[in-house]
Amino acid sequence: MSILKKGGMVPNHLRILFLGDSITDDGRYIAHIDYYIKKHLPNHSVELINLGLNSETASGLSEPDHPFPRPCIFDRIDRALEMAKPDWVTVCYGINDGIYYPYSEERMGAYQKGILNLIGKIKARGAKAVVMTPPILDTVSFGGPMLDENAEKFSWAQAYRGYNDVMKKYADWVLSDLRGVADRVVNIYGPMTAEYTARRKNDPALKLGDGIHPDLWGHWIMARCLLGELFRLYPEYEPGYLKEETPAFGLVLKRHRLLSSAWKEAVGHSHRDKAKDALPLDEAKAAAAELDNEILKTIVNEENDDRVDDWNGCVCRRFYCNGRVCTYIEPKEFAPGRPWVWRTEFLHAFETVDVELVRRGWALCYYRVSNLFGCPESVELMKIFHDEMVSRFGLSKTTVPFGFSRGGLYAVNYAAAYPKDVEALYIDAPVLDIRSWPGGLGIGDGSPFEFKDCLDVYGLNETSVRQYKENPLDKAEALAKAGIPVALVAGDADTTVPYTENGKLFDEKYRRAGGKILTIVKPGCGHHPHSLEDPTPVVEFLLEATGRKH
Repeated sequence: MSILKKGGMVPNHLRILFLGDSITDDGRYIAHIDYYIKKHLPNHSVELINLGLNSETASGLSEPDHPFPRPCIFDRIDRALEMAKPDWVTVCYGINDGIYYPYSEERMGAYQKGILNLIGKIKARGAKAVVMTPPILDTVSFGGPMLDENAEKFSWAQAYRGYNDVMKKYADWVLSDLRGVADRVVNIYGPMTAEYTARRKNDPALKLGDGIHPDLWGHWIMARCLLGELFRLYPEYEPGYLKEETPAFGLVLKRHRLLSSAWKEAVGHSHRDKAKDALPLDEAKAAAAELDNEILKTIVNEENDDRVDDWNGCVCRRFYCNGRVCTYIEPKEFAPGRPWVWRTEFLHAFETVDVELVRRGWALCYYRVSNLFGCPESVELMKIFHDEMVSRFGLSKTTVPFGFSRGGLYAVNYAAAYPKDVEALYIDAPVLDIRSWPGGLGIGDGSPFEFKDCLDVYGLNETSVRQYKENPLDKAEALAKAGIPVALVAGDADTTVPYTENGKLFDEKYRRAGGKILTIVKPGCGHHPHSLEDPTPVVEFLLEATGRKH
């Protein structure tokens, strides 16, 4: 389920405590998150407290060759929760909990017991529990020898050769068994595996950290996963400071480590030596406040976040608005009035109509408000984006939203809220009732985990959603009376978003209300493929409906 407030927006005030081993102690993934929020959501106060501790476990296990008995989070968890008083607690354990040995049920059981007990303690304090999967053990970068399973003993310095597969078992358990137990689970194992593999496509021996500890780029992958899962923010390109540290990121990292050391010493830990740079907590907070002022002055103009690429011979610009990526593709030559298509989800998927309209002089735009399911707050974000595109690029004040699949929720809800901004709609295999998808309360398959997220952002539950009267289907008559023409394409064999529960009902309501609608039903077609191989019928309808056919 979601841990954000209704609407899925980042809260204005939030305190997050991070617990974990040496990877969290390093904390650069937390610094990435801090930088991102300061850069793109400067009006939000999100306090990130790093209490990661080198060598720590949740299981209480320690390999024989470790220089000292590994500390366990339960030695300090009560003090940490009492002092930090967090809203959320994010935990990342596992890489040490298997103590670098081959898989065993006993060690797995100790890890599971530790994580479940930790979740219980967090929730007992009234905080939300977020559990990350273990990271990967990157065998390519591992600095020490890797031993076969029949070796006498293993350790962080000489790990079992198949230890990354052991971590996958731990990650699989987090992802399968903790959903509904923790308030959120975050998969970093899968994305790290995919990204590391892609990065090594042209250089299989590329070193990325030391195998256990990710480098700055690896921490960025972790941060990106957390930004998406916790805040529904989805960075689509890497920050420039990954290649060369910038002044603002350097200051963010300095502030982060200053506070982390102070917090760790204030809470207490089992390490024998006090951190040399640790200030008393009050002094550290005062110094951090001074750094904050410097960061905010530096970060504003530090990096131009715009990216310029080529798309089918057209200029494609990407930039941020309210922490979310915007895409603007400009035609080679504009049609009169500078018209634009607005993909509300799944940019570049099944884009035959998009491509043809860009060829005819329309701009193509996209704003990533993913996983907000067209809720009222997401519609207000969309309004900000609409106005930004009109003022920044001189586009027409009216647009044509394209709502594919769940994008139908956004497209129709926006048109209903702001009909004067919309010339026409193109909806394709559209979700028009959240009870149908992701709810699965009718004949469709549904998606249980996404349904929980959807209910959260709408502020509904499984009872109240059944009486909900603000679905796109409920707005069909109002849209028809507003004179918004609609092109609707769907397959009659769609079991994901059944046509009979969505498009068919919308078509019937629209026609009864006197609305102009083109409906194309594809016999025997499921949810995919979307759109039409020959886009002509939809393109011609939209051009005629908007008075742009010449």
